Amino acid sequence: MALIADAVLLVHFGVVIFIAGGLVLVPFGHKLGWSWIGHKRLRIIHAGAMTFVALETLMGLTCPLTLIENYLSGMNTSESFISYWVKRIFYYDFPVEYFATLYIVCLAWTVAMWKLFPPRKVER
Repeated sequence: MALIADAVLLVHFGVVIFIAGGLVLVPFGHKLGWSWIGHKRLRIIHAGAMTFVALETLMGLTCPLTLIENYLSGMNTSESFISYWVKRIFYYDFPVEYFATLYIVCLAWTVAMWKLFPPRKVER
């Protein structure tokens, strides 16, 4: 079970990197002329993920991936190498209000990026 929990943790970490990376890469990529930054489907997925994170935090819900990780790893099991390091990088012990404010600011930036750096229509 620990191996599956580590896999879920890595997927969760990937989602965080995708969301955080999008907040930075969209404006830089737009300025540098990277065409993939304007891909509408990518931007919709990014905005949806950021919206989901902000709403679940405002509603006081725990992320489903965190719940799965906790269930699979159990509370009294030793941590694997991957789990140990990813959790040290990924989880912080701050009040929920801190994260709610941070996520709302990030969501506002995500919405602003649609106006400042609009996605392009996908050509078929």
